[in-house]
Formats: sequence, structure tokens, C-alpha cells
Amino acid sequence: MIRNNQILKRLSCFLLTALLLTACNLPSGKDVQPTGPTLLPVFQTVQAAANATLTAQALLLPSQTSSLIPTLTYTQTVTTPPSPTFSKPMLSVSKETNCRLGQDISFDIIGKLVTGVMAEVVAMDTSRQYYYIRNPQDPQGFCWLWGYFATTVGDVTSLPLFTPMPTTIPTITATPIPDFSVVLTNMDVCGTNYYFQIKIHNSGIAPWSSGSIIAKDTITSTISVELVTNTFQAIAGCTPLGDIQNDLITGETGALHSSNLNYNPTGHAILITIKLCSLDNLTGICLTRELTFTP
Repeated sequence: MIRNNQILKRLSCFLLTALLLTACNLPSGKDVQPTGPTLLPVFQTVQAAANATLTAQALLLPSQTSSLIPTLTYTQTVTTPPSPTFSKPMLSVSKETNCRLGQDISFDIIGKLVTGVMAEVVAMDTSRQYYYIRNPQDPQGFCWLWGYFATTVGDVTSLPLFTPMPTTIPTITATPIPDFSVVLTNMDVCGTNYYFQIKIHNSGIAPWSSGSIIAKDTITSTISVELVTNTFQAIAGCTPLGDIQNDLITGETGALHSSNLNYNPTGHAILITIKLCSLDNLTGICLTRELTFTP
């Protein structure tokens, strides 16, 4: 643009100089008028020079639609953010996982790690199946996480290895143990028949609901049997004593008796087998005791 202005200035100076030279050659006097033939060649020369100059300018100046005007093209550049780096090993899980006091499902649950949350890894067990992590629900505590659903970030190869804790032994609730003791064995007579009566005491922590006794005379091999009874009641001679007891609870005493013998077994050694059961009809938990009685 500066160059074009310089050309215009030079052209103006050229025209002004030509006019001044022409005026100097004119005769002086008020009646003198310039004639056409005198100025025309000068103006033609000046006009030709101006046209040439304008043509040169047109060649030098770009048009408004010139392709020299740069076209701006916007290109979107997508920059992938760098992956986060961790100074300490971390892990996440693909499925919510419980965090326990030890490396086994027998240990109590003290926390859990949900998906989308990172947890710091402090150590591993020697099997490398469990991670010792900072408890996500208690930043001041730690817990053991099963690594099946876990994905680690960072170097876990240099983590310390902890020896697995002993598996906790579940508390076993003691099953009630039934027991009984014999407090009295005697022979009773009802008319011409003899029978053996056993008084027993429930010394266990489970009730007795049924029982039986078998009395065998070791001299004659005679057997007197009370097959099954679901009640406990003492008898004196031929007379029942007290109310019928359907069962014997802890601390209670009841009686069982054999069927009648038609002879007097006095002086004979009698082997008596006593059986008590926790349910009716000699079912459930049963306990058998033997004793020798000589009437």
C-alpha cells in the first residue's frame, strides 16, 4: 500500500511539472488565450502516463475477491487426559465386596468396598488372594478384601506379605445332655405277684418322656419286662402313688416298674436294664443304664 502511494505522488508531481512548463511557454498578455493544439499533446501524454500507472497499480493491488485472502479453517483437537497416577497401590472392584477381620468368610464383616471407589492397598496374604486395605468405611482402620473382583493400580509386587490369620473357630452351643441317676430299687408285692420298681432322678438338662425296664433273674433266667411307658408313676403294693407324670424335667424324680412275676425272687441276683428317651415311644435321644439288684 505504501508503494502505491509513492507512485501516485510521483504521478502528481509529473503532471504539475508539465503544466508549469506549458504555462511558461505561453505569450504574456490578457488577450492571449490558450489554443487547443498547444495543450492537447501535453494532456494526452499525461493521460497516457496516468493510465499506465493505474494499470500497474491494478496489477499490483489484489482485488477484493482475490484468493490471496487467507481462509481460516477450524480444526478441533481432542486431547485425551492422562491416566491418573497413584503414589500408593490402589484397587477397585467390579462387584461390591465385603471387607473382613481376616482372610476367610468365617471372619466378621467390618466394612465393604463398592464399585467406583478406590481403596489403598497396604499388604497381601501369602496366597495373594486377599488384599489388606484401608477400610473404606473407617479410614483409620484396615480390613481384608477377597481379590476375585479386584483390579489393582500401581505396583503391588513390593507389598509386604502377611501370614494368614488362623480361621476363627465358631462358637458351638452345647447340645443339652440328658442324664439320670437311680435313687431307689426295690421289690414290691401285689397279691401273689412280685415286681421291681425303679425310682429315677433327672440329673441332666433335657426332659425324659418315655422309658422301659427289663428285669432278668440270673438264677432262673426268668425275664420281667415293662415294654414301653410314656408316663412315670410310683406304686406301693397294688396302689398308685401321686399323680401321673407325663415326663420328667430337670430335677424331677419318677418311677418305672416291671411286669409281675408269679414267684418270689428273694435272694436271686436280678439284672435290671433301664432305658429312658427324650420323646414318646422310646424315640429321640435315649440313654441306657444297667444295674444288679438282689432283693
